[in-house]
Amino acid sequence: MKYIFIPLFLSLFLVANDDIEKIQEELDSISQTLSNDVNIWKSYTNYNLYLDLKHKLDEIDSKIESGDSSKTLLNSKDILKKQLQIFGDLQSPFDKLVELPKLEQPKKINNPFDIFTSFSHMNQNLKHLQEYLSRIDEVERVLELLKRKRELMVALSQISTSSIQGKIEAVDRDIEVFENLLSSIKNTAEIYRNRIDEVNSEIEREILAHIANLLHIAVTILIIIAISFGLKYLSSRYLEDNQRVYMVNKAINLLTISITGIIIAFIYVDNIEYLVTILGFASAGLAIAMKDGFMSMFAWFVIIFGGSIKVGDRIKVVMNGAEYVGDVLDISFLRITLQEDVTLTTFEVNRRAGRIIFVPNNYIFTNLIANYSHQTLRTVWDGIDIVITFDSNHKKAMHIMKEIAKTYSQGYTDMTRKQLNRLRDRYNLRNTNVEPRMFSFISEYGIKLSVWYLTNAYATLNLRSNISSKIVDAFNEADDITIAYPTQNVNFRDFTKLEKK
Repeated sequence: MKYIFIPLFLSLFLVANDDIEKIQEELDSISQTLSNDVNIWKSYTNYNLYLDLKHKLDEIDSKIESGDSSKTLLNSKDILKKQLQIFGDLQSPFDKLVELPKLEQPKKINNPFDIFTSFSHMNQNLKHLQEYLSRIDEVERVLELLKRKRELMVALSQISTSSIQGKIEAVDRDIEVFENLLSSIKNTAEIYRNRIDEVNSEIEREILAHIANLLHIAVTILIIIAISFGLKYLSSRYLEDNQRVYMVNKAINLLTISITGIIIAFIYVDNIEYLVTILGFASAGLAIAMKDGFMSMFAWFVIIFGGSIKVGDRIKVVMNGAEYVGDVLDISFLRITLQEDVTLTTFEVNRRAGRIIFVPNNYIFTNLIANYSHQTLRTVWDGIDIVITFDSNHKKAMHIMKEIAKTYSQGYTDMTRKQLNRLRDRYNLRNTNVEPRMFSFISEYGIKLSVWYLTNAYATLNLRSNISSKIVDAFNEADDITIAYPTQNVNFRDFTKLEKK
């Protein structure tokens, strides 16, 4: 019987040793996990070590105060002080763990861009909550590992001959500490969650209120735009003059932009007086730095409300000795845009046409701008000069030229007479003679005849070309009229008679 008992006992002993090794391996794995992977446990362990060192130092100080000043005790005190200096003024790791992140408080939304900032604040608060809840997960993980460690140590104490009751009690203390910590964090997290919901709800109400305000502004602006489109439609339908339609549309656009800007300023600017003051100082600085630009803007008001130049007018601009004649395509805040046409100026001076010319508005104060079609006028005086010989019948030539000019310019003459009658109320017109005029002058090669007539301001060359060809044809048919040109007279004498004498 005893021979059977001995192998059985040996077998049980080997099994127990194997279980102890497995339990010890798992305990070592738990300790390594806590030390390496769990930050809160490392901070907790360091803080406990710090408290132990401080407690030992207090005990040594008590012994020294009681009269024990041995060298060994003094050396131990110095060593403990140096060790404590490594930790510094270490605070409890649970203070930071329980400490709540700072919430982003709701702020008044003053402009649409603040809406995006408010959404960012809400997301930031939710991130703070998630970060705080992650602390609960970390503490629960520590508790899980500690409870498993306690189970293993209890199992080890049952099969091991050595006493580990002290270690089990130490683990029980750690479990109690972290259970209390977990309960505190959960309660704080619930309060923190409710506070975040309250703050985010307040931010949402502020966002919704501002969005509603934006919708009101958008509806108001849409109504203003709809009214402006309606006015433009009425102007295009009931105004026959395209130039007037264009100017009315420009005025409507300016009025629409101004009203919209004023509405937005009154809504988003809390202190209008402060805004006016700032704009006053800013305008003074900009007026110095951008003198030409502001002068062009001021000139724009002079041009638009003065009525000296309108879109569609044909004008002549002289800048730095260069002459440009063209039709006004647009009058913006800064410049007048011209399209250069084929005119007498391009024919005789520039020899170029069709260019787009940009004239700064402020040039009306310093340079010559001539308007060929001001107000209701659409005609200008044009003249043709021709030289006939001294022995020609100049009276007959003058009559021919005047009759031709009168015949071909009759329509423009009648048009100008009506146009000038409309201008009598606006201007003091003294000379209203619109019939063709004839002049004669003595020149170097003969008698220069000059006929002046009214023609279309936008097509002077056409009528000039037509009248010129008719005059030349009429002079060539007349026997007593000769067109003069630079000539020289050569006198021949008989030199043979001179030699005989």
